[in-house]
Amino acid sequence: MELRSYFLGANTPYGFYSLFSELYNPEKDNTIYLIKGGPGTGKSSIMKKTASYAEKNGLSVERIPCSSDPLSLDAIIIPELKVAMADATSPHIINPVYPGVCEHTVELSQCWKKDKLKTNTSVIKKITKENSLAHKKCIRFMKAAAVVNEEIKEILNNVYDIEKIKRFTARLINTEIKDSEKGECRSIFLSAVTPLGIVVQYDTLFSSDRILTINDKYGYASGLIMNELNNYSELNNIARINCLCPMIPEKKIDHILYDNGFAVFSADIYHPMIKKGYRTVHAERFLIKDKYNKVKNRITFLNKTKLELIGEAVKSLEEAKALHDILESYYIAAMDFSKVSEITDNLIKEIFG
Repeated sequence: MELRSYFLGANTPYGFYSLFSELYNPEKDNTIYLIKGGPGTGKSSIMKKTASYAEKNGLSVERIPCSSDPLSLDAIIIPELKVAMADATSPHIINPVYPGVCEHTVELSQCWKKDKLKTNTSVIKKITKENSLAHKKCIRFMKAAAVVNEEIKEILNNVYDIEKIKRFTARLINTEIKDSEKGECRSIFLSAVTPLGIVVQYDTLFSSDRILTINDKYGYASGLIMNELNNYSELNNIARINCLCPMIPEKKIDHILYDNGFAVFSADIYHPMIKKGYRTVHAERFLIKDKYNKVKNRITFLNKTKLELIGEAVKSLEEAKALHDILESYYIAAMDFSKVSEITDNLIKEIFG
């Protein structure tokens, strides 16, 4: 299937969670250009220009936006050329495996006017520390949201008909997945908590031919379905893309995109319902109604609390983004962008021959 845009890093209750290992495979003769430089030095601009050049020449590009600024790029992949390009600075540092063979470092510090940066040493240090504190505050709110989420999960453990969910999933496997192509499993984030709120990269989802939407405001039944689908797919080596949950990236899959054009999408408080799709299943059908009615008010309260905590996390990221913009202004003033432009042109010549 064609991937268009998605996240490979997310703000989570555990801090920044990186999937940058998915960018390239040095054992398969992939090449990656690791761009180093401070904020505002042109890393994202180089990638945008390279991506545009590739598309103008008929090549597909996978864009990986930054979860701390979705309008900026963390990386791009040009699959036909087995080439990737990435911002290799913190928090997604990439250490070369075969330096100069598979990994090529692009150092933008050579374009700095160092004297200008030195004159602003104290203010740059101050803003950098404040930016770090704003990110830590975001993590604290997300941790609190995760605790509330666990409480919701504990309550919901007893209100769903698990056997009914398993029977539904078995039918789904038999009709849509059983004869799917064999292949590898990739992991991405289709959504992320950002300064703009929760951003979902729907364009990648819409590249699937058949989208089954599970409308599940609590994300519980859909989580069980995703686990069953993934377990079957893992045992049978079925090619797919697992879209991890930014709240519990190591334990929960939000969506699965199969290479045969079939996708299962969870619509919940993080991912609004979509109009496009050939079928929708409502998770209420799996509820044991009398048990659910006893805990409904409690769950509603906790769900609202969780959303408010996520909202505070977003505000913290807004604060961090504002500080980052100020930091960028000092680096922009100390850059020779004619050199950056020359580096970009040389990179494009090298990549595209």
